[in-house]
Amino acid sequence: MGNWKNLAKLSGELSELVMSVRSSTVTISGTNADLTGGGSGSGWVYDRNGHVVTNHHVIADLAAPIRVKPSGRPELTGVVVGSDPDNDLAVVYVEGLNAEPIPIREGPAMLGELCLALGSPLGIFRESASLGIVSGLSRQLPTSSGGVIEEVVQTDASINPGNSGGPLVDVGGFLLGVNAAKRTDGENIGFAISGEVVRDVVPELIRFGGVHRSTIGVSIASTWVNVGGSDRSAISVRRVSHPDSPLQSGDVLLQIGTVKIERRYDVRKALGRDTVGRVLQVWVERDGKTVELAVRADPRNS
Repeated sequence: MGNWKNLAKLSGELSELVMSVRSSTVTISGTNADLTGGGSGSGWVYDRNGHVVTNHHVIADLAAPIRVKPSGRPELTGVVVGSDPDNDLAVVYVEGLNAEPIPIREGPAMLGELCLALGSPLGIFRESASLGIVSGLSRQLPTSSGGVIEEVVQTDASINPGNSGGPLVDVGGFLLGVNAAKRTDGENIGFAISGEVVRDVVPELIRFGGVHRSTIGVSIASTWVNVGGSDRSAISVRRVSHPDSPLQSGDVLLQIGTVKIERRYDVRKALGRDTVGRVLQVWVERDGKTVELAVRADPRNS
């Protein structure tokens, strides 16, 4: 019985955290474009200019206008300003929202740390919260287009249909990720698109309405290399699709332009909108030597 005061303090602090984040969380709903039904999900306030972040799959089939319900306030109307199917993110502008944004945490999620998932599961249990931990890092989440989302955060906090687009936050109220999916063949295996990806993608969606990427014509794979007698994870070229490319299968990617390549996601970061049509300097390790190559970055089809 001696620790009840500490538990009561923890409980009170968690309640305050939920109340704070809840005021920056919204329910998103609408009618399908073919008028045969409707859908709903969640979102969170990105900035003070009325932008709300959610999942692409939440708004993909909804016809305008989109209904946005802030916590404790009347329903508002939203319009989609940008969407990225490859990372399952979208931005909705809501006039008159006037809500406090959720800041994105600067550092990455840490394995085992406490986290809270907020949203509206099943579209009817609005403003729900669930407590869990970060149970996995750097996961890959398949997309409907056949690609994968990189650096996904895994959590055992309860995530159900309708939670999609809602925030996953740390104990300080900072965003760790955007709730996106769960495994149905297991228990308590949920996934959130990382704050790092959100930070990279959302400003481009607001400015341009979409994300434009380039390709250097290779498929890649994670591998292990030995450097100075120690093994480390690296990214290698698995297949080269362009016959004139100076890259070769088996090359270990070290750097593309100014971006050092240590993870699969680093390759995507290096091939952004500003690289399309340019010749990039690419450093690889080949046969134990560092080789500098000039590689053209072509527009990516997707």
